[in-house]
Amino acid sequence: MAPSAHDRGDAVEIQIPPRTEYLAMVRGFVSEVVAGEAGVDAQRLEDLRVAVSEAVTNAIAAHAGRGIADPVRIRCVPSPGRVEIQVHDRGGGFDPSRVPEPPEPADPRRLYTEKGMGLWLMRIMSDDHAISTSRRGTEVRLVVHTSSS
Repeated sequence: MAPSAHDRGDAVEIQIPPRTEYLAMVRGFVSEVVAGEAGVDAQRLEDLRVAVSEAVTNAIAAHAGRGIADPVRIRCVPSPGRVEIQVHDRGGGFDPSRVPEPPEPADPRRLYTEKGMGLWLMRIMSDDHAISTSRRGTEVRLVVHTSSS
């Protein structure tokens, strides 16, 4: 069996044009890099794919909102006990603390909530997350812990 990216100590990165038609490619990238990591089962991988899709969707929207054609960067960093995905955009940044929480699942308004779920999904579908913003853009870091060490 070939060594995984973790075994080799590799970080793997792709850059995509800021267009939604590349989201499937991003999900495939995450699957290919993470699937070989010990301790990441199919459900955990799917959670990470959804969280990364949300982060990349937000990055694409940030680029579109400012007319930015620069690529969105997605970097996967496997290491002992964890896999970290970083999503970098050049969209000008935002204050994540100002994003309201979505309605509770039992709240009927939740049925009509089409936007504003991305940060919440990233938070619940990863073990750790961090968002760093500046005028130059945003970096989202999503981490899942693995059973490997």
